Amino acid sequence: MATIALALLSAEASALVSTSHNGRFAPALGLRRAGPLLSSTAAALELQRSAECTADAIQRKLARIRELRPTEQSPEVQQKLWESAGLLPMYKVSGSVTGEPSFTQLFSHETWSAYTGKSPFRRWLRTGVTWRHSTVLASVWPICLSLSLWSFCVASLPARFLPRTSPLPLTAMGSAIGLLLVFRVNNLYGRVAEARLLWGRAVFLCRQAAQTVATALLFDRSLPAERAPASHAAASKVCRYLAAFPWELNAKLTGKGDGVGKTRGLRPGEDTDILRVLLPAEEVDFIGQARSRPLLLLGAMRRQLHAQLRVGTLHPMVYRKLEEDLKELDLVVGGCERVFSSPVPPTMSRHVIRCMLLWLLGLPAVLAGSMSPAHISLWVFLVSYIFVGIEEVGVQVEQPFEITPMTRLCNVIMLNLEEALAMPPPAEASEQGGGADE
Repeated sequence: MATIALALLSAEASALVSTSHNGRFAPALGLRRAGPLLSSTAAALELQRSAECTADAIQRKLARIRELRPTEQSPEVQQKLWESAGLLPMYKVSGSVTGEPSFTQLFSHETWSAYTGKSPFRRWLRTGVTWRHSTVLASVWPICLSLSLWSFCVASLPARFLPRTSPLPLTAMGSAIGLLLVFRVNNLYGRVAEARLLWGRAVFLCRQAAQTVATALLFDRSLPAERAPASHAAASKVCRYLAAFPWELNAKLTGKGDGVGKTRGLRPGEDTDILRVLLPAEEVDFIGQARSRPLLLLGAMRRQLHAQLRVGTLHPMVYRKLEEDLKELDLVVGGCERVFSSPVPPTMSRHVIRCMLLWLLGLPAVLAGSMSPAHISLWVFLVSYIFVGIEEVGVQVEQPFEITPMTRLCNVIMLNLEEALAMPPPAEASEQGGGADE
């Protein structure tokens, strides 16, 4: 019996040693699993190479977009953008001749230095010297000249045709007109502030969504090897949709020149060069026919993220955060459409102009006899320039997307996407994957 027992114990020990080499009981014996360790390291390297290839492919597409759209913001570039949209730069793009800073560009340290970094005397002197290139002067001088000629003719009439008139009615009218102008211009500049706020929100949300997608679906080293290819493909698609989103929103709000000096909306299938760089041909044809291409891109992103949630690659909390970002981008599109399609009530604008016409046409009748006709016409010209100029400043900003630097903001979003898709440094990658190897 003892001999049989020893034989059985020897057989069990041999089986235990044999299975320990296969790695099944190695943890119980305190041994390292060399085979699975090498396998997990190779899988991690393969996962990293796949993420690098995906990020590099998107980076190359973003580089091609930079070749299609201008990245600088010089006055010449802005002027060409305006001309392509059927607009007249001389009436709204300030600084196109003098190189002075303008709202149509994003300010940098150098721009602020050129704008407010001068002494007050030099700044005032420069403003006076460049007055002849003013967009306001280019817009209102025909109106001011016409009123000046009218005032000269009225002041030159014989005295019997010009009974003495009290200035009190015109004084009361001037006060009311001043209030109307302030109220209107404040509303119009509120539209500019809202448009810039909406685009600033778009820059932030696109950056945040790209960083989250890259972290969760592209650079996460804990992804299962069998799900990594689909996860990387989804990250690539979402980032490409994000890259196309601001350009399509820009095109929707800017429009296109019709060749006769006017602006029209995009037609189906028109201006799809950005989409063709980023997406397959069948998707380009589908999106290019849509009424609102930005909204269709948001829908495509939602479908990709929902698919990753269904297969378990995307954590529900991360999916919820991304869905909130996409909802906010949807609100940005809606806000831009609202500002674009709903101006300050035109009745108010017409009433302001008619009141100013009554006031300015009656002004020479009050001034007649107090000075020479030439002096009256000069002062009417100057007064007209001030009041009509205030009204024209409001007109120039009423469509805020014409002066908001949307092309430059789109390039900022491209830079943010490039930075979000940059591979993390080795130290960060090792910390992210170190827990699996220990």
